[in-house]
Amino acid sequence: MNVFCTFEQFAGSRHVFDGIEFYLPQLAHMIIHLEVDWADAILERFALVIAQQSLHFALQLNWILQGALQDYQPELEDGSANPTYDSVSYKRCLQLLRNVERCVVYGKPRAQELQKLYETGKISKAELVMLDQADRRFNALQITQDEATDNLLTLDGWLGVQFPYDSMKGTTESKFYQRFCVLEGHVLNCYRPTSGCKSTLKFDRAMSLQQAQVTEGPSNTIRVKTQIYEFRLQLTSAEETKHWARRLMEEAETSALFQNGEREKRLVQDLSPAQRDRYQFYKDERQFVNDVVQVAEDLRFKDRGERKKLAPLLMAKLSIPDRCYLPLCNSSDIWRRVSGCVPSETRVFNTKERCPVVMQFLAKRGETQLDSNLDVADYMHAYLEVSDENAEVMESVAEDGDELDEEKVEEKSETNLELDELKGSKHDSVWLDDEEAEPPTTTNKDGKGNRRVQRLVRDSVALPAMLAKRMKPHRHESRRRISVVDKQTSMQPMVPILEGTRSVEIHQSRVSQGDDSDNGSVGSMSHVSVERSSVLIKDTILLGDLDEGDIGVESINRAKAFVSGGESWAEKTGRMLESARKHSVDSEGVQLEIASCLAKSNDDLRQEVFVMQMIHYYKSVFAQAKLPLWLKTYRILSTSKDTGILELLTDATSIDGLKKSDGFPVEGGLRKYFEIVYGNPNDKAFKAAQNNFMQSLAGYALVSYLLGLKDRHNGNIMIDTRGHLIFIDFGFALGMAPGHEFSMERAPFKLTREYIDVMGGVGSECYKEFQRLFVSGFEECRRNSQIALGLVEIMMFKSNYPCFTGGRYGNGKALTKLEKRLMLRVPDKKVKKKALNLIRRSKQHFGTYLYDVFQHATNGYAL
Repeated sequence: MNVFCTFEQFAGSRHVFDGIEFYLPQLAHMIIHLEVDWADAILERFALVIAQQSLHFALQLNWILQGALQDYQPELEDGSANPTYDSVSYKRCLQLLRNVERCVVYGKPRAQELQKLYETGKISKAELVMLDQADRRFNALQITQDEATDNLLTLDGWLGVQFPYDSMKGTTESKFYQRFCVLEGHVLNCYRPTSGCKSTLKFDRAMSLQQAQVTEGPSNTIRVKTQIYEFRLQLTSAEETKHWARRLMEEAETSALFQNGEREKRLVQDLSPAQRDRYQFYKDERQFVNDVVQVAEDLRFKDRGERKKLAPLLMAKLSIPDRCYLPLCNSSDIWRRVSGCVPSETRVFNTKERCPVVMQFLAKRGETQLDSNLDVADYMHAYLEVSDENAEVMESVAEDGDELDEEKVEEKSETNLELDELKGSKHDSVWLDDEEAEPPTTTNKDGKGNRRVQRLVRDSVALPAMLAKRMKPHRHESRRRISVVDKQTSMQPMVPILEGTRSVEIHQSRVSQGDDSDNGSVGSMSHVSVERSSVLIKDTILLGDLDEGDIGVESINRAKAFVSGGESWAEKTGRMLESARKHSVDSEGVQLEIASCLAKSNDDLRQEVFVMQMIHYYKSVFAQAKLPLWLKTYRILSTSKDTGILELLTDATSIDGLKKSDGFPVEGGLRKYFEIVYGNPNDKAFKAAQNNFMQSLAGYALVSYLLGLKDRHNGNIMIDTRGHLIFIDFGFALGMAPGHEFSMERAPFKLTREYIDVMGGVGSECYKEFQRLFVSGFEECRRNSQIALGLVEIMMFKSNYPCFTGGRYGNGKALTKLEKRLMLRVPDKKVKKKALNLIRRSKQHFGTYLYDVFQHATNGYAL
């Protein structure tokens, strides 16, 4: 199971980070939950190497770790003990978070020297690439080794402890409890004697020292104050008090690189200008995202009748750093700097437990003579990379990959003394095992491979087998069939993950046809790629791409009256830009755009992130097989265990919202709606919209069945102006269902009479094509089952996701059911019949109808 690529695959190009970012949830999950000592913690070093090269990757990993820290932290927000506290996992998250921060700020220490050696002709391009790889790996290794050394510095002893919950209750009695305390890994662990016997100890409490303030008090006491609570320690002598206070301060100061107050001032003073830029950008970006989700959290505690009035006011007060972006993107997506917001366009969704907020931001492209289509990776490398002064040179090095001349490497002249120094023992220790001190070799013209590179490839291929051993259940766990990771020991052909922005796809297709109609010229500069959002260039607004295809403008205009209030997203963003002209810059080449997101709080989005990842994977499977199955993948970023931001779905509304819109036909349902909007069933527009509906229905039918998506009421199914269905809200997946064993949704997927009518009935050509696509898509999913099963198995290992936990869904049940739904043991010749039977069972299922009736009665969703 080749879930991850080798080091060489990403060393030469920054844009392959898109593929690595796709597998980031699994990578982070394994680092957190697997033993760190296996293979010298290769996964952690792998992540740190990428973090050195990609700030965007480092930020994404940071938010995953923030959520895991909350899962396993010693205390809850009220200062009480966390029942899910896991000292090993918490310590690992804290260490990795700190190491990522160090990689981001300090970067690659020798890259500037390597660049100078290359520019002066002392090393070749291929040598530059090879040594740059070694340098990144060495830096990552040094960081993890330093951390291991820090962990040896422990301190323990019997202390008096005044716990956080005493101070939280506001008690006036200063009562200290005798506890045996162990200080290690930025956490103070407390153990209490059992039955009054100090020789037998039981774990009692753990308190984090992350960004804590430590001060000495009277009577040999120490006060420790964190962001959410404080506790006190009492010792027996002044000397012991000073010793403990010093060690507590050291742990608090080293718990994270990013501090506040005097600690931050001291740190920033020691940084170089380039490092300071990275430090500030990384800090500002995290703070910006936190402030965005905090708006939704603040509104949640306001009266529901006041939220709509307060939301624009809170957005107007939102602090926006000089350089930040909405991280709902890939490294290869266009860089858009958030420069302001549009408070008047803020919208809220009132619910009992939360208040999701739609936010609109002003974003700039092409500033300071930058290419208007510059992507995130190129921007960060050009303006935030500590060690790459010339990103273009590095890019050309990676692409050209000149062969090495071994004779030049072996020459001992004055021109290569610095090179010899860089090839010293420190770099060799990164590439070679201690037992096998192979000399550093290079690729030669005879085709002999670099032994160090060969070792990397070998180690990367061996990774899944080592992983499988760590993921086998312990003796006390329930027995189940052999791990799917164990089953697959050979490298399988990877499914190319669909990545890149829609603008890139549009631009490439238009240019290949000699048509740049969707691109705007900016003076003598390059063309500006225009997506669905409109773009303001100087005094001209370029409307976003309508992409009506065969449907036609008239049908789209009729559809948007039902779906988006009579205004397309392109028109809405054009209107917002028109009112925001005063924020535009007159400089040549600067464009203004609208960037949007949906902020949520009090909602754990991590399971939704995982389900969307699986949908994205199947979308890629269908694309590789050239099957016209349509799935909408949108960005979901979980920023903690209960906050996150989502990509805004435009030109679409829920089926519930559609049926409640003005003018929706009382009789005839969706079929009549299609006829009203798209015309006669024989018209080109109707057939195009009907085909869109069928292809999306077939795609979502497949993923709904395979991933066990439930809670499919009309509030969780959307439709766009082109007739596509879009499924949202994946709180019930992989076997979970409302009502659990008593769930009404027992059909393989939702296929109502209304859906069949839109396709023209069971005897229509459209319905037959639906059946054909469903069967073909199911066969492709079976052929590509190993990666899908591997993704699920990794994420369910020690998982907190609801679909993987508890008596109903834990102990590997989700994986077992997925294997069963894939019908891997069914002979190929019988698969078609089995797939068609799934359609037959789903068609007009009575349980599906009952669930819609139930949701109509309880939540008011339209039938």
